[in-house]
Amino acid sequence: EEEKEVLVLFPRERKGARVVGDAKQTLPDMSSISMCYYCGESLFRILSAEEKRRKKRTNDNTRTNARKSSSNMSSPSPSSSSLSSLSSFRICTYNVLAQCYVKSEWFSWTKPKSLLKWKTRREHLRRRLRDDELGKVDVFCLQEVDEFENEWKEFIENELNMGVFYKRRTQKSNDKKDGSLVCWNKEKFELLDTLGVEFNEVTKTLDLDIKEVEGFEEEEKREYERDCVAACVMLLHKASNVPITCVSTHLYWDPAKALVKLKQAEYLREEIERWSQTKGNILIGGDFNSLATSDVYKSMIENGYVSLMRDDETGREPEYTNVTPSFTETIDYIFSSKNWIEKVTHRGKVKNRDLLFDGCPCEGEPSDHLPIYCDIELKKAAAN
Repeated sequence: EEEKEVLVLFPRERKGARVVGDAKQTLPDMSSISMCYYCGESLFRILSAEEKRRKKRTNDNTRTNARKSSSNMSSPSPSSSSLSSLSSFRICTYNVLAQCYVKSEWFSWTKPKSLLKWKTRREHLRRRLRDDELGKVDVFCLQEVDEFENEWKEFIENELNMGVFYKRRTQKSNDKKDGSLVCWNKEKFELLDTLGVEFNEVTKTLDLDIKEVEGFEEEEKREYERDCVAACVMLLHKASNVPITCVSTHLYWDPAKALVKLKQAEYLREEIERWSQTKGNILIGGDFNSLATSDVYKSMIENGYVSLMRDDETGREPEYTNVTPSFTETIDYIFSSKNWIEKVTHRGKVKNRDLLFDGCPCEGEPSDHLPIYCDIELKKAAAN
């Protein structure tokens, strides 16, 4: 009979189980069924006896073929193998959802409500940043980080053993105190310089129409003063001796303010390129609050940047990075300047939508955003 799979969800806070799928259907002999159990955050696949036998036969054949071919193949050069490892690193961007934006009425779909408490979310976030799913991340670009000194700095420096630079948002429009940060693997990178970009400064670059109406200019300026920021670090990649500018940013959220976000993106590029004195070796990870069809995204692509999470074959971004019942879209990206990266060797996959309940935050996901990450391999000329 045809093999089937059964997915059983065991919510931590409840007794019993929910069966996803057609539970009323008569199941075939249990020896031909694979069963998947979801327990909180981990998905375990229990192989049936038949599958185990098939897997063992496959592994035996693979080992036999490998032994036959090994005598006719030379071992890979240690230098070329180590070069590939030394010239590559993993970057991840993640909006961690500042606790100052967490209210039960804003996240009515999150259940149980204890998942919204900071003590619970803090432990989930820390576990997430150490997660086996993310692997060993060498550069984190985090947004919506609040209480940095009390809740984040010691964890990053001591537990993750990473260097860190944090830029808190300005407070001209409201009193929120979250910000963005970049942290890096100190074994692979050396810190050369830092820069905090304040997007309120974009008003100095605007060509404002001076109207006869009194106060018009100040009102138009306030339109662009949204207190958004970016944290920028210049790092030296030790193995290749290549300087790399890494940026974590968060553009304004309002869908009705597309021009504000576009001006922020333009200003960010100008400031980074002025500061680093180059248009090369730049990585920007962040919450752009913009779809891939937006003017913000197009302006990045049309001005010398590529999206590293964009699939080479399909040309598509991840299916979603922000998951709520009313809005499930991709608005987080990792952009890079051109002509210094050999290739993206791996792109992390976002979780299946069925595992995210009605939306995030949820069990296993402490933010309303999902982390996205990829592995970058530098060009060999640079690595040498």
